[in-house]
Amino acid sequence: LLVQSWLLSFVGNLIGCAGFALAANYCGIVTGGAAELAASTAVKKCGAAFGPTLVKAVLCNWLVCLAVWLAGAANDMAGKMVGSRFPISAFVMMGMEHSVANMFLLPLGLLKGADLSLGDVLLKNMLPVTIGNAVAGALIVAAGYSYAFGKLGEEKA
Repeated sequence: LLVQSWLLSFVGNLIGCAGFALAANYCGIVTGGAAELAASTAVKKCGAAFGPTLVKAVLCNWLVCLAVWLAGAANDMAGKMVGSRFPISAFVMMGMEHSVANMFLLPLGLLKGADLSLGDVLLKNMLPVTIGNAVAGALIVAAGYSYAFGKLGEEKA
C-alpha cells in the first residue's frame, strides 16, 4: 500500500509538473534569460555526484516537512504563509534538491536546450533526489515524530 501510494504520487506529480513545463514552453513564456537559466540549472542539477545530491535531497525534504509542520501549527492564514515561506525559501536559495520541484525544472531545462539526455536526468538527479527525499520524510521526520509522540518513544516494560 505504501509503495502504491508513493508510485501514484510520483507519477501524478511528474505528469502535472512536466505538463506545466510543456505548456509554458508551448506558450513561449520562457524566453531569453529565463530560458538560459532553465537550461543551465538543469545541467548543474545533473552535474553533481550521487552522494552530495542525495544529502542535498535529505536536507531539502527536512525543510519541506518543517514548512508543512509550521503551517499546520499556525492558527490563521498569515501564520501558515509565514511558517511555510521561510523553510521553502531556504531550500531554494541554498540550491537543495526536491524531486517534485525538479519534475518541473528538469523537463523545462531539457525543452530549453540543456545538453542532457533523459537518462542523465533520471540517473544523475531524479534517482538520488527521490531516495534522499524519501529518507528524510520516512526516517528523519516520521521516525522522529514517532519517537517523540508515538510507539518508538514508548518505554518498554
